Amino acid sequence: MFSVLGIGSNGLNTQSDVLNAIASNIANANTPGYGSRETAVASTGNAVVRPSGAKLLGQTLVPGLTLNAGAALQGNVPVFGTGIQPTSTPSNLAIQGDGFFMVSTPNGIAFTRAGTFEIDSGGELVLPSGAKLYPPVTIPQGAQFTISADGVVTIKGANGPQVVGQVKLASIPNPSGLVAQGNNLYGLSANSGKPTVVTPGQGGTGTLAPSAVNQSSTNLADNLVNLVQAETAYSVNAKVISVDQQVIQSTTNLQV
Repeated sequence: MFSVLGIGSNGLNTQSDVLNAIASNIANANTPGYGSRETAVASTGNAVVRPSGAKLLGQTLVPGLTLNAGAALQGNVPVFGTGIQPTSTPSNLAIQGDGFFMVSTPNGIAFTRAGTFEIDSGGELVLPSGAKLYPPVTIPQGAQFTISADGVVTIKGANGPQVVGQVKLASIPNPSGLVAQGNNLYGLSANSGKPTVVTPGQGGTGTLAPSAVNQSSTNLADNLVNLVQAETAYSVNAKVISVDQQVIQSTTNLQV
C-alpha cells in the first residue's frame, strides 16, 4: 500500500524538478542557442485497495478501488529551435537548420548551438567561456575574413583570397538525448547516439549564417503558464503532506 506521505513526497520532488526546468528556461530566454528543457510527468502506478466485485456485508461493491502512487518525472530533455538573430560580429555563426558546433574543453569535445564565437589573442575562434571551435580555425589578427554557408573560412591575402580553415558541424541522431554540461554546452549519452562530422549543409545539417546566432528555443509565454501550474501542483502536494502529518499527530495523541 502506498502511504499518503510517500505520494505527497513524490509529488513534491517531481514538481521541484519541473520548477527547476522552467526556471532555467525563463532565465535563458535570451541565451543564444539555448535548448528549452521539456518535462514530462507520468503516474508511477496504482495499488488495488479493493478489487472489482469485492463484497462488504454481503453486498457486491463495484467498481473496485485503486490508489494512485502519485507522479514522477519521466522526461527532462532539451529541445532546440532554429530561430536566427542577426548580430554585428562577423565571427558569430548561426546554423540554418539542424546540427551542432563542436568545441574543445578541458573535459573533451562538447556540442553547442551557441555560435557566439570570438577571435582570441591567438586568432582562434572561441566561445566566451573559452571553449575553442573544433576542428580549430585560426584567423590572423587584423585580417579581413569571410565564412561561407558551407563553412569555408577565407581571408583577404596579399595575393588574393586565401582559405585558412573549415568549420564543421556534428549531426546527432537524437539531440534530445544530449546531456547538459553547463555554459550552454552538451555531451553525448547512450540516448543521443553517435555524432557524424560533416560539412555544413550535408548529412541533414543546416548551412551557416555569419554575423548571426541561433535564438533560444524558450517560449516565454508557455513557460510562464507552466510555472503557475507547477507552483499550484507543488502547493497541493505540500498541503497533502501537512494534512497527513496532522492526522498522524492526532492519532498519536489519541493513543497516549
